[in-house]
Amino acid sequence: MNFKTLSILILSALLCGLCACERPDEGGNDPVRTGNVTVSPEEIRVGSDAVEVKLELASDCDWGINSDDNTWVSVSPSGGIAGKTAVKVKIAENATGEVRETALTVRYGTSKLSVPVWQNYDVVAVEISDAAFRSYLLGAYDADEDGVLSTKEAAAVTEIKAAGCGIKAMPELNTVFKDITYLDCSGNELTQLDLSGMTKLEYLDCSDNKLTELDIAQLVGLKTMNATGNPLTAIYVWTKFTEPDGFSKPDSASYVEPSIDTPAGYQLVWQEEFNETATGLPDTKKWWYETAEPGWVNNELQTYIAGRKGDIVTADVSDGTLKIRAIKDGNRVYSARVNTKESWTYGWFEARLKLPKGKGTWPAFWMMPETWSGWPDGGEIDIMEHVGCVPTEVSSSIHCKAYYHAINTQKTAARKIATVMDEFHVYALEWTPEYIKTYVDGELLFHYNPDNYPKGRNKDTWPFNKPFQLKLNLAWGGDWGGMYGVDESCLPATYEIDYVRVFQIPE
Repeated sequence: MNFKTLSILILSALLCGLCACERPDEGGNDPVRTGNVTVSPEEIRVGSDAVEVKLELASDCDWGINSDDNTWVSVSPSGGIAGKTAVKVKIAENATGEVRETALTVRYGTSKLSVPVWQNYDVVAVEISDAAFRSYLLGAYDADEDGVLSTKEAAAVTEIKAAGCGIKAMPELNTVFKDITYLDCSGNELTQLDLSGMTKLEYLDCSDNKLTELDIAQLVGLKTMNATGNPLTAIYVWTKFTEPDGFSKPDSASYVEPSIDTPAGYQLVWQEEFNETATGLPDTKKWWYETAEPGWVNNELQTYIAGRKGDIVTADVSDGTLKIRAIKDGNRVYSARVNTKESWTYGWFEARLKLPKGKGTWPAFWMMPETWSGWPDGGEIDIMEHVGCVPTEVSSSIHCKAYYHAINTQKTAARKIATVMDEFHVYALEWTPEYIKTYVDGELLFHYNPDNYPKGRNKDTWPFNKPFQLKLNLAWGGDWGGMYGVDESCLPATYEIDYVRVFQIPE
């Protein structure tokens, strides 16, 4: 058989195969493809795990099949001939947190058949201890009506209106629902109510329960509160509390501000608790900003702005803390450097701080002279410094004409603290006419007394006898903060300040 004959036979066979599912239309015109295909199951519904489903396909002609979304659904084989075929449908694990849907499309002749594919996400149930509270939540927020309050459904809750539901306990408020802004739990049987983590709460109605104490000390943004109808004796509030117009309490209850631990022999003379949020920025009666371009000091990379520039906010007072942020916008990183308008000579200076994360960050809590007389001659007191490239270490230093880092004679001390970027710690300076000491959580970190060094006490070793201002800033990069480079993926980075307090010995 020669090549020409073989080619003719192959072409004839192909034409015969095509004609098996074709017939002329009634007018004798071009043929129309026909055929029948059935599938079982007619739809596929699965859970979140990776799974393989067998699709039984029966046809009386050639066919092809594909997934409309092959990123998570694939099929094998992708086609066949008349007869029965088992098609393997592989479905990947769904870790998206969302229900996802697609379809398998079977094409045969000029027709096609669609097989819907539906996959649930991994449902993680929220455990609710009180049966009445659980019943309320399921009725209000079980969106898919599966009898389970999932973590996804709980995360979508912004308000709880659970009045008169017979609830005896709501411990999940402070964990699962800590970001809600509206809470009505009035007319229940509550004897305790933990709201300590609910810093976003703006409306609270806990009236007509059995509460004897109520702690709202962390809820500085609370605008409306009704606590009447409870046998309350104490409502614990924030420092420098002024009762908002929207607050109601029983006559039996008193507002109790937190006590402030005062060092022995000192008295409180100045404080900033960052509980006033009217403008969202630091109080300009107490603070002023320094503004500067990159490279101003220490070859730092940030641009200091006065708290806000358009949509960029680098100094934000909210939820009871000052947040100094380093924010990248275009080719620049913006941040803030704020200073007290008041100054002091000697005293105990204290701040509660949580430090930012990321290679390139350089936060500080420090002091400089009120009247500039040159650096380092005028003196500098670094109560706390931290660089993100050495994440678990904080340090204290002094700088003066005799002792400073450029000539490698600065006096400094450092300590490893694993949680400085995850938790608040208290950093303090004790500054007297004789010495400077710094502390972390009450433990001595650094001690400087010029009398302990050969150069003794003079204007070059002790310029610390005049008024100094307090400073808070977040630098980016620079000689120390950027000594191992910077990682812009950590931006925005946030330096959080809970309070700043100044104590002095009474005259």
